[in-house]
Amino acid sequence: LTIPYAMKVSDHMFHDHEKHATQRLTLTGALAVSSNTGAIQVGQLLGADTLYSYLTKFGIGSQTGSNLPGESAGLLPVRSKWSGTTMPTVSFGQGYSVTAMQATSIFATIANDGVRVTPTVIAGTQDAQGHYTPAKSTNGVRVISADTAKQMRLMMESVVSAQGTAPGAAIPGYRVAGKTGTAQRVDPITGKYSGYTASFIGFAPADQPKYVISVTIQGPQGLHWGGLLGGPVFKEVMSYVLESKHIPPTNTKVAPIPLNAK
Repeated sequence: LTIPYAMKVSDHMFHDHEKHATQRLTLTGALAVSSNTGAIQVGQLLGADTLYSYLTKFGIGSQTGSNLPGESAGLLPVRSKWSGTTMPTVSFGQGYSVTAMQATSIFATIANDGVRVTPTVIAGTQDAQGHYTPAKSTNGVRVISADTAKQMRLMMESVVSAQGTAPGAAIPGYRVAGKTGTAQRVDPITGKYSGYTASFIGFAPADQPKYVISVTIQGPQGLHWGGLLGGPVFKEVMSYVLESKHIPPTNTKVAPIPLNAK
């Protein structure tokens, strides 16, 4: 991909978060540095209809089915209401809203070989006699192929590399995959953007995922990048989980996917 700092789509100019000279990156490279203009080009390749289809299949715009009280469905404009700037905006993560549960579910789907499972907070129940009954498992729905999910996991490992946006999320001895998020927040009173939401969602071990952890920081002051703020929190929590659950260090190694294109 040829990644410019800014590009015009419809009647609007879109740009990356930091000014840079035009770059030649692979798709993995564009993901690693969280390029908005790179994401727009991917959206253009998919087309608005396919992009909208994947968003809905991953659960954007609908409740997760967790049955938690007060859960929001988020906001996703119906396809018929999309304007000329909706597709590029949605491609890099603006123009719609998701809950932390929805966002985490997307990563869990990729970690689960492309099968989306309804999240639950109840592992099971125990009666007065101490008999434990596990909660009924729900049938999964395939969103992407297992091969695509595997490729996505490999690509997402680049995000926690030294060249990515979240090197602070890397855990020595383990392969980690994830993605940063730096979203502009909408003020419910004015209806305009005000402040940020920083996030990092990832899973480990990346080759055989066991756990997904989502870190969300609302209204950070000063620095507001998801990688700088959420990455270290993820590392601390996931390190504890891997140790306490006796998950052995990753034994597999894989050659890193090139980030720069020729």
